[in-house]
Amino acid sequence: MKTEDLQTGEPRRWLALLAGLLALAMVAAACTGDAISDEAATDDAAEEDAGAENSEDEADESDDADDEETVELTQDEAVEFTIQTGVPATSVYHAVIEDFGERISVMSNGRLDATVVPSGGVVGALEILDAVNDDVIPVGFAWSNYWNGKNAAAALFSNPPVGSTGMDQSTSLAWMYDGGGIELYTRLYQEEIGVNVMPMPVCPMGPDPFGWFSKKISGLEDLEGIKFRSPPGLPGDSFNKVGMEAIAMPGSEIIPAANSGLIEGAEWISPADDTALGFQDVWSDYYLQGLHQSTDIGEMLFNVDWFEGLPADLQEIIRVAAQAAIVDCDNLSITVNAEAVASLQEQGVNIWNTPPEFYDAFAGAWDEVAAELEETDPFFAEVRASQQAYAEKVMPYRLTITELYQTIGETYFPEKVGQDPGE
Repeated sequence: MKTEDLQTGEPRRWLALLAGLLALAMVAAACTGDAISDEAATDDAAEEDAGAENSEDEADESDDADDEETVELTQDEAVEFTIQTGVPATSVYHAVIEDFGERISVMSNGRLDATVVPSGGVVGALEILDAVNDDVIPVGFAWSNYWNGKNAAAALFSNPPVGSTGMDQSTSLAWMYDGGGIELYTRLYQEEIGVNVMPMPVCPMGPDPFGWFSKKISGLEDLEGIKFRSPPGLPGDSFNKVGMEAIAMPGSEIIPAANSGLIEGAEWISPADDTALGFQDVWSDYYLQGLHQSTDIGEMLFNVDWFEGLPADLQEIIRVAAQAAIVDCDNLSITVNAEAVASLQEQGVNIWNTPPEFYDAFAGAWDEVAAELEETDPFFAEVRASQQAYAEKVMPYRLTITELYQTIGETYFPEKVGQDPGE
């Protein structure tokens, strides 16, 4: 080999080798770059997919949030209103209506806010129906016999003499709910009387005692001509037929009338309420078995426009609370009246049995009053016929059951209230 070949060929060979290595490096770099680009693209795609999924999740969460906001219950503005009762603030039955107001407030989560005021709080007791009709007060508590002057059938729904057709208080309520009574009750107000009012039975409190007197009543002759505070309407008409002089007045006027000599005897509601009004401070002889109001069912009256303007759930809350008040009244009447009678006996009040001859005389008087009204008032006759049909269906069973309870009670408690005290 020539010297110049050695000098020039060696470098050329190295250059060629270097060029080949560079070419390989470039190919490798190109392949690596493609791989990196593919990975990057894959990562970018994954990020895009993840972003899309996140966006969808966020959208779903947003939709869920919107759905939750859509179905979430909101607190409506409270409906503030007044309920006026037809009894004084001292009455245990005024307290029942106060409890009714508290119950509907709790059940509605404060959306119903009732203020309960006693008789005279806005209008007089005998003005409640007109006040509810005119929306002076949207709700009132009274007894349908208060409106006997507007329609003679009114008392048939609260406290008709002798249970109208011989029914007791529980049977009368059952007739209302199961025998078509509520429908007739509504017709009484909206069609027969013609007021924008809807009734609900709310407080059974009978049977009402016969009443208080300043002397012992041994027979009908002792009642002849006596001036006696009586409920208006049918009971008073029946008292008049047995020879008494019935005078109607609100509970708050009874004691002043007794002290002034306007009346010589009186009935009101129950031993507990009579005691609260102070009857025992005026009279000393008390008779528990009354026929004039052997059933006594208080009512809640609602202005129709006001009631129908409430949401459906608030309407139902009021209906349920009214039925709960029936249970409250039943329980309360048993407890507080028994306690009141025991207290009256301790105070020296004479508690007598009503003379047996009074039963036949008063029942006969009521039959005469009812027959006269049936001849002249088709609606009165329709209501009585409905009550009679229901009574004929249920009373035989009812009497059998209640006779059992009477027998059981007399077995365990042979000494009963009203067994000729002091004799």
